[in-house]
Amino acid sequence: MRRRQVLVAASSATVGLAGCTTARERLGDVRRSTPERRVDPDWRPGPGTWAEDDYGPAKRRYNPHATPPRTEPEIDWRYDLDDRLGDGSLVVANGTVYVSTRYRLVALDAADGTHQWEHDIDGASGLKYVDGRLYHLNWGLQESELVARSPTGDEQWRATVPSQITGIHEQNGYVFVADRDRYWTLHADTGQIVRERETWVRNMAAANGMLYAAFSGILASYEGEGRTLAERWRVQSQDPTESRHPTIAEELIYVSQYQPPADGGDVVVYDADGETQHRIELDYGSFAITVAENGPIVAPIATSNRELLAMRPDGSRRWTAGVSGAAGAIVADGTVYAGYPLTAMDAESGERLWERDAIGTARFVAADSTLYASTADNHIVALRE
Repeated sequence: MRRRQVLVAASSATVGLAGCTTARERLGDVRRSTPERRVDPDWRPGPGTWAEDDYGPAKRRYNPHATPPRTEPEIDWRYDLDDRLGDGSLVVANGTVYVSTRYRLVALDAADGTHQWEHDIDGASGLKYVDGRLYHLNWGLQESELVARSPTGDEQWRATVPSQITGIHEQNGYVFVADRDRYWTLHADTGQIVRERETWVRNMAAANGMLYAAFSGILASYEGEGRTLAERWRVQSQDPTESRHPTIAEELIYVSQYQPPADGGDVVVYDADGETQHRIELDYGSFAITVAENGPIVAPIATSNRELLAMRPDGSRRWTAGVSGAAGAIVADGTVYAGYPLTAMDAESGERLWERDAIGTARFVAADSTLYASTADNHIVALRE
């Protein structure tokens, strides 16, 4: 079968230095204090939190705690960003809306939009909230910087790696920072680099005590063993293909794949052992996958003029909706939010509940009873019933 997934063993060339601990590293471990900050491998965002662009470590874009508007809402407050969000992020935690643009990191009161604090930054950046800490990533092609901050914006430490950061994951006292073909392990208290390994963990997602990475048609699983990641299994497509990050829901792992420069793609669904359950063929490239109780929702890339596609867990189609995939889709309280303009749909039937023509959405997140959106005209708005 031309496109069948097969299990393959990790070669020594791919694993690189994964199993080798040098004398210098062992000496450094002795000299360093044991990390006091320890995040459980299965940490998940709690109520009132949207922790990163794709919600949390499992990348589901689904908030089970939120109850945002199902009937047409009003704009409760609006904040002028002064500059574009661009490749920045929108995160909600601790009653605060955190926004990163090209030039600023801004904190707003989630209740009324009051400006709390801000920091000047330089260049494209992203945000990730993990268990009481806000990570601020400054992306660069040759060099990237990771800054750890308290929820009030105070800098706790910063670390520089000689490459472009593609993802981070924290657990058990250490922060794993990945680029395309290697990762660094940072001490969670100080940001000091304690390990560097030539292992591909690009496009990370985490759930059920495991870390997953998708790259070049490969899905690999890793288990954290102190300061390093130990590979448990990997599966690989026979066709050359590119992969987006995994999305993990219950015991299933969804991976969106595409074959440049062709327009088509697919979503491969695996079980927790890496066995292929089924494949969803697409005639367009997928921008993002959202997975709630009803099954996955695939958002097409904005330039494809394709429809939002909702499916059952077995891959059969439930409904389609002619809305743009420009900002992906998110789900909360049985409602799908997607499109440009912003559109709300019933997650089970696809019925349109309301639409806001005046809001061209670049990002949106759901926390508590509010839908927060960054707009094309450089505002953050809070939508409430």
